[in-house]
Amino acid sequence: MSDKTELYTLLDRIGIAHHQAGSQAWWEVIQRSGTPFIKSINESTSLVLFIWQDPQGNEHTSTTASVLLDVNSLTDHHSWYPKCLHRVPETDVWLGQLEVDSRWRGSYSFIPIKQHQLPEVARESQLDSRESQRKWWMEVAGNQIADDLNLLPTLVSGWGMSSPLHLPYAEKEEGWKEWEQGRLKAIPVDQVHTVDWAEEMLENQRTCWLFSTAIGDAPLVILLDGQKWSAASGTLSVLQYLTETKAIAPAHYLLIPSIDGKTRWKELGCDHSFWQAMVNNLFPLVQIQLSNSSRSISSYVVAGQSLGGLSALYAGLVFPDYFSKVISLSGSFWWPEEERMRDSRANESNDIVVNSLADQILQNRFGVAHLKVFMTVGVGEGDMHFYNDVMCNAIKQRGGVVHYDKVYGGHDWLSWRSSLIDGLRHLIPATS
Repeated sequence: MSDKTELYTLLDRIGIAHHQAGSQAWWEVIQRSGTPFIKSINESTSLVLFIWQDPQGNEHTSTTASVLLDVNSLTDHHSWYPKCLHRVPETDVWLGQLEVDSRWRGSYSFIPIKQHQLPEVARESQLDSRESQRKWWMEVAGNQIADDLNLLPTLVSGWGMSSPLHLPYAEKEEGWKEWEQGRLKAIPVDQVHTVDWAEEMLENQRTCWLFSTAIGDAPLVILLDGQKWSAASGTLSVLQYLTETKAIAPAHYLLIPSIDGKTRWKELGCDHSFWQAMVNNLFPLVQIQLSNSSRSISSYVVAGQSLGGLSALYAGLVFPDYFSKVISLSGSFWWPEEERMRDSRANESNDIVVNSLADQILQNRFGVAHLKVFMTVGVGEGDMHFYNDVMCNAIKQRGGVVHYDKVYGGHDWLSWRSSLIDGLRHLIPATS
């Protein structure tokens, strides 16, 4: 943003005084107000202004050459030139604006980069290919930081630090608004019990977490990628609050963490041994733990997102005696063709993936009449719409029950946290 007139126009449009931009008094106003600044144009469009303060000062003292703006599922990760903030000359102020759907909810972060990390520099030093661009993006993404000027809690979800962005017409979130406003209590450590699962069948071990909002007999809700739903994320506090306010039924929650990326790909990629081991060995350990406080399991619900959304539905197909209620959020139904996940051009023919779960359902290899499935996908998720549409239609054609929503968000924990609650309300509603 080389022209200060452009800066003044932008700030005036949002309603921020532009005089003495970068001065201590100016920053104090910004800090009290909190960022980003949002101006609703209409019910489908809002202007969002992002602001970052360079801790190293102006362009003469700072080593920051550019600041990438990473808005989940809106920033193009396949481009050498994603959206950037621009420095206001002679100041420590970086600004950037986006027009976003007024119904959007998602996370965002800033990625400050140095001179040698600039896309034009990286592009000149290596072959201009999809692989080299992906390598460059993965390297600079390690610089991701949350927005310190955002007054809402930083998101802790396992993908790095980011900040929440709620547009004016975003669907109301039950429980999460109270969490962000600091109105919900943190769950005491002694209310979250550990279950050590050493599994010979899988040749690994991990610590799972067990939390109950129920006394006595109640459903066991399995949360895959459990580390992302930990107490620090606010999930357990929200579940407790929504149970107390009778938005969802009392339940037991089993958070099963992924050990590492490689193990996650194997276990959540429709791995029969993972679910067999869970049924044979983990569930008895959980029941023993629950019985110590006179609790027990009445039924099962399984929930997952992304690859976990695929695995949750797989469990419902392969172990129907246990899993009839499934929450699948942004399910990776491109499986088993991994290339379709990495390259959108691989699905230009819009064909059903051979040997995918949808294909197997349509070939009558699995029965689905027992299933009650809650599915969502974000409007910002591109080809994920096609795969989730196909899965929804396949289940319905073969007699299963599906509730399918397209939400104004992306492949993003901030969308999934709302959809998880919606799924629980749908599958285990509170009784009066």
